[in-house]
Amino acid sequence: MRFRRRERSRYTVTDRKRAAAARSQKRQRDALPLLARLIAEQQPTIETVILERIASFDASEQASRDRRARDWRRARRGLDALAPDLRRVLLNYWNDHRWLPGDPAYLLDLLHGLERGRLLITDGTVHPARTTITAADATALDAASPKPVARGWLGRP
Repeated sequence: MRFRRRERSRYTVTDRKRAAAARSQKRQRDALPLLARLIAEQQPTIETVILERIASFDASEQASRDRRARDWRRARRGLDALAPDLRRVLLNYWNDHRWLPGDPAYLLDLLHGLERGRLLITDGTVHPARTTITAADATALDAASPKPVARGWLGRP
């Protein structure tokens, strides 16, 4: 099964991020000038802010990875629940379709479309249930129905 690896990233501490944290604290103090000294005493140091951001980023990154793994497991359970011939056709479509990235959300959407009847499998091929009409048919339909008359201000033509 096609699978796109997601690179791990780390929070990089830069001078710009430190300056942004300092500006944020200054804005908080400037918002209430009479309490600026009290606010400054309660504000954490820039290093503490940066360490909190690193911890928050790492926790968010891990939660994202856990959610992605949970989605892969759910998609694989959905594939396993299908009949073998249906599973084979769907996996061939998934692996050969260049517009579907190797992401669990796309595979889950494919399974959902099949379950809801938006995707059909006929003669070993997957295709959408709704077909598009040709431009000639669309213009013929458009010409058959009269257009409403546009009215101006207060219904005047």
